[in-house]
Amino acid sequence: MTPIGLDPHAPRTPLGHVKDAVLRTKLHVERRLDRASALHVEPRRKRAVIRALNFELSGACNLRCKWCSLDSKLRAGFMDVALFEDVLRQIADPEFFDVRVINLHHSGDVLLHPEFRSFLETLESAKRARADFPFVQMLTSATHLRGDRVAALLETDALDWLRFSVDGGNPRDFEAIRVGAKWDSVVGNIHEFLDEAERRGRTIRTGIISLFANDNPEITPEFTELVARVTNYMPRLPHNWVGKADLGLDDGPAPPRGLCKFILSQTVVLHDGRVTLCCNDLNAEGVIGDLADQSLYAIFRGPERRAVIEAMRRERRDELAFCGTCTQE
Repeated sequence: MTPIGLDPHAPRTPLGHVKDAVLRTKLHVERRLDRASALHVEPRRKRAVIRALNFELSGACNLRCKWCSLDSKLRAGFMDVALFEDVLRQIADPEFFDVRVINLHHSGDVLLHPEFRSFLETLESAKRARADFPFVQMLTSATHLRGDRVAALLETDALDWLRFSVDGGNPRDFEAIRVGAKWDSVVGNIHEFLDEAERRGRTIRTGIISLFANDNPEITPEFTELVARVTNYMPRLPHNWVGKADLGLDDGPAPPRGLCKFILSQTVVLHDGRVTLCCNDLNAEGVIGDLADQSLYAIFRGPERRAVIEAMRRERRDELAFCGTCTQE
């Protein structure tokens, strides 16, 4: 049994602890700046500053993970490439948008999208047209990381960071947490992807995000070997941010009453064109607009989102239908 050292930045080099201290300070300062911006600056600022814009390319998921609140039977579907292209066109206007990060994931697994390569090619083209294009990230279960999906990732320059979800640290716990996935298949897919990247001479930033039932799990040599091959490793304990009792987690502290950094600085474009408040809203409970009727700017600056922020300013977060049970600060 080896403690995982629950550290969101997982320092693994001689300078790792220095880097970790800098990152923690940066996160702390950014959170304060986000809140100050929402209180004093945001209503007067023309540009919409979005630190993370998530695209739900796929609302479908082939897994039923233990600590996931997604009910994929409700909203399984795939985003149209034309919608994706339109949003990229909108956020390219520096007069109205300052988008820092694009995430190609939300509820389902992006690799399930039948036109996955088209999205990467669209992104690659958009990045070539802008020197200040947002940083692009993707998270996947890696259950479908093979064949044409691997080729698409390695033959385009769309992504800046590719991460994999590998929970548990050993086959037994992995398969108990990520129900529907097989340890040997997922670990094998990731190794084969990394091998193929080396064969092609492609350098790609990679990472592993891992959930563990406790802070002293059984870590197998196979897991250690896998972690050693990626750029970044982020271990976590399960969270209950959306307040779902069916996740089987302790309630923990009472939900915060103040401003939430997710609501202040991010938004999500769902696969059907609706827009929701934050990345925790896997079941579209906090929808604030629809791109079929409005621009992304109008939605982000619109009355639905503004009402949520105003309620949080007034310490009335517990009255909000979606945010009221969330424990994210």
